[in-house]
Amino acid sequence: MLKGFYQCKRDNDLKTALMLIKHAHQIDPQDIDVLNDMAVLFVRLEKWDEAIETAKKAFHIDALHINILDALSHAYGAKHDWQQCSIYGSLALQLRDREIARDCPTPPVLLPMSPNQGQNILSFSLYGDKPAYLEPAVLNAELVNKIYPGWIAYFYVDDSVPEEAIQRLKNPYTKIIKVTDEQAKLPGTMWRFLAMNEVGANYVLFRDADSVISRREAHAVAEWIQSGQRFHTIRDSGSHTALILAGLWGAKAQSVPDMWGKMLAYMQENPVHHRFSDQFFLGDKIWPYARQDVYASDRIFHFMNAHPIPDQAFFNYSITHIGCAEGGTTFNLRSKNPEELPMGCRVRWQLYSKIDPFLNPDLSHNLREERLICEYSALVTKQGEFSGNILRVYARGFDDKTSRISFRKIED
Repeated sequence: MLKGFYQCKRDNDLKTALMLIKHAHQIDPQDIDVLNDMAVLFVRLEKWDEAIETAKKAFHIDALHINILDALSHAYGAKHDWQQCSIYGSLALQLRDREIARDCPTPPVLLPMSPNQGQNILSFSLYGDKPAYLEPAVLNAELVNKIYPGWIAYFYVDDSVPEEAIQRLKNPYTKIIKVTDEQAKLPGTMWRFLAMNEVGANYVLFRDADSVISRREAHAVAEWIQSGQRFHTIRDSGSHTALILAGLWGAKAQSVPDMWGKMLAYMQENPVHHRFSDQFFLGDKIWPYARQDVYASDRIFHFMNAHPIPDQAFFNYSITHIGCAEGGTTFNLRSKNPEELPMGCRVRWQLYSKIDPFLNPDLSHNLREERLICEYSALVTKQGEFSGNILRVYARGFDDKTSRISFRKIED
């Protein structure tokens, strides 16, 4: 039964997966692995109350089960219950830290910090052709000099990124780096860590391609740099319970020697590419360095003598947060003439908007002349209907018609 459950999860058949795991729970209500799998599935389905109820059952069996603590932190955070979120998330972080301290009793030696000079870098990995990643990456390229004046955004890419997207990324404040065949053997999410040892680098920030940089984040980074500490971590959501979030950390360049060699060795020890291979690597191999000299910007968990994230007056979690996946907003469009779009045909859709994506400090937006933002093709999965992903900031404009989507059928 559990084998079928895991297969359904891999196939994204979550309805069947939920049915199977509920049946397994009925057979053995005290099986903590089943409770854990069910709680995590409820989180994935965004059924927050069910996730909490299930995870609480597991918590009463084993109060030190890290995955259960993660689920509780994530679910309470989604409900904006930050007090409960903090309780469970803080414990998860403390337990993870203790495990690393136990497994690495002799911490690695920190080399002397290099002089405060050179190029400051924001480092991204980018691969594939999905708009949920390409569009936030393009917006990051557009915003980098506004949010981080004087910094350069590095995009580590492979041949799977469409040439059109590559051209949209190019400007005076970006650098496109094609990974080598050898580097491409690593999980794509790890390519960005190569910037740690970039010659001439000063400070390096590692960010997710599907998140968009912000003023609030930049203020936290400025506080870190002013502190003189080597490493920086940010936590701004209930799901931020990894020791180092792969897209929300920074370091003084060269603070970790031979990052490439460390990544190669780690993947040889752990050859199966996992969705979170980058984060597991950071927790196992880089946290022993970082925990010795880290400036933590943390709104929730107060972990590692954390400092509050600046500009709380301008924070609204319902609109966005640092590390938010901004590219995953899905639109579903139905044609006024459904018979013209039979199931199985393809359409070319275009997003137009008047919204300026450089948000004001209060997270409001300004308007400018309407322009083409992006265009992609999509499969008609039901007669007259198709869907796609756009940036959250542009989705705000559908109600007041400051954003719109046009489309045409792609003829055979």
